[in-house]
Amino acid sequence: MRLEVAEKKLIEALVVLLLNARGKIVSIKATSLAKIAGLGENHGAILKAARLLQKLSMYKFVRIAPERRGNKTYRYVVKADDELWQLVRKDPEKAREVLMKIISK
Repeated sequence: MRLEVAEKKLIEALVVLLLNARGKIVSIKATSLAKIAGLGENHGAILKAARLLQKLSMYKFVRIAPERRGNKTYRYVVKADDELWQLVRKDPEKAREVLMKIISK
């Protein structure tokens, strides 16, 4: 699968996840994002999701949650007062465009 198609699916899954959130915090792991996007559980799909989340964390759209256990996987968090959450809730289509621009850098 081409990288651009996978990135679009991951971004779409992230936007849908934030739109359907019930609480005020959404916790995301790369494996769960890859599954939601329909990319499967293979190593390549999980790495694509991890790279996307890492890049978004560099631009302060998602935060890395502190892990108390010895787990090596990162958990990313988006809170209701974060910029990404507000953007997705206000205009999901614009949020998709902004996220695509960010990851294409």
